[in-house]
Amino acid sequence: MSRERLGFVGLGTMGAPLARRLARAGFPVAVLDRDPTRMRALEGTPLLSLAADLEELEREADILLTCLPSEKAVEEVATALHRPGLLLLDLSTVRPTTARRLHAALAAKGVRHVECPMIEGPGGAEAGTLFLLVAGEPADVARIRPLLPVLGSEYRIVGGPGSASRIKCIQNGLGLVQLAAIAEALALVAADGGDLDSFVEIVGEAGGIAASPLFRAEAPRMRVPAPAAGEALRIGAKDSALAAGLAEEHGLDLPLFRHTAELFRAALGEGLAELDIAAIARVVERACGIRIAREAPGPAVAG
Repeated sequence: MSRERLGFVGLGTMGAPLARRLARAGFPVAVLDRDPTRMRALEGTPLLSLAADLEELEREADILLTCLPSEKAVEEVATALHRPGLLLLDLSTVRPTTARRLHAALAAKGVRHVECPMIEGPGGAEAGTLFLLVAGEPADVARIRPLLPVLGSEYRIVGGPGSASRIKCIQNGLGLVQLAAIAEALALVAADGGDLDSFVEIVGEAGGIAASPLFRAEAPRMRVPAPAAGEALRIGAKDSALAAGLAEEHGLDLPLFRHTAELFRAALGEGLAELDIAAIARVVERACGIRIAREAPGPAVAG
């Protein structure tokens, strides 16, 4: 596997730590990002080099990893690839229909494709505790298998093109529906004159149907907004839109997915993109005219 040359495109909060992990594990990796400051931040890491452009990466790499923030960005990179035998390992979150379309388009050019979306956030990328969902042709999966223990702690091979993206896209949508419901539940408690701190404590500790890890993590953040983003709200906006869009593609009327995507779209319009994802509660506050946070939130930071 050491003979396989790696390229890595996308050095955001997930991509940068993963590129470092690969280099520290002994894999030579050339990196590329549209933001040169992100590239310079990795300069000096042993076995890690800075690429001039995508053409250089395609020419020099055997396996090209992408960790990109949108379907559009993934498509731009995939469309630019033409070298037969190159393997694209996409770590991004896209709709399964997009993954299948890209797989077919790349195959027509002789470019191999494996999708590998990740469950858990930036902390998991730093610590190596990501759960990886892998889908692709068996021979291609075999090529990238030595990278998987470096990128995460667990992985599951789930089938052919689109299979991994289906799981990731819908599980993200489901989690964000729950997040929106938590914010609305807190608004309802406040509207009925209840003690929000008591509600958060009791639901989190009583072990009932609502005592999910998500509730325990995010309900307190809705009461006391985090000073920095654990996961930026813009990521939730992107993922909720992907899930709602997938439902629309299949002609399904799924009001919970649609409503959640609308809430996150409103949050972007209010300039909350770079705040913690729990800031979705601020949209619910304004829509309902009810305070959820203990103190009035400060001004939104434009994204």
